[in-house]
Amino acid sequence: MDDDENDSKSTGAQNSDEGPGKEYEIYIKNEEMVDKLKLLNYEAGFLSMGGAYKPIQRHYFVKSTNVGEQFFLFTSLAAWLIRKAGKEDFPMPQEFDDPNSTIASIIAELRNKVSII
Repeated sequence: MDDDENDSKSTGAQNSDEGPGKEYEIYIKNEEMVDKLKLLNYEAGFLSMGGAYKPIQRHYFVKSTNVGEQFFLFTSLAAWLIRKAGKEDFPMPQEFDDPNSTIASIIAELRNKVSII
C-alpha cells in the first residue's frame, strides 16, 4: 500500500469515528450563542439601538444567505459586546464602512483586552 491509500483510509476512518452528528455541531454552537446573547439581554440593549438591527434566528450565522448583512450584524454585535465589556466609547460600525478597517478596530480592541490574540 502506498502513502496515498493510507491517507485516504485514515481520513475515512477519522470521519466515521466522529459520527454523523458532527456536521450538525455548528447548528448547536449557533443556538448556544443566541442563548448567551439572550442572557446578556441583547433584545433590550442591542436591538433597541436602531432599526438596522434585527433579532438573530437560531441558525442565522450557519448558512451564508446574505453575507453583507451577516457581516454587518456580526461586527455590530462584536462592537456592542465590547461596549458592554467597558469600552463605552467604542464606535458602532456603519453599514457601508470599510470591512477591513471595521475588523481591524475590533481585533485591536480585543488584543488590548486579551493578550492571547
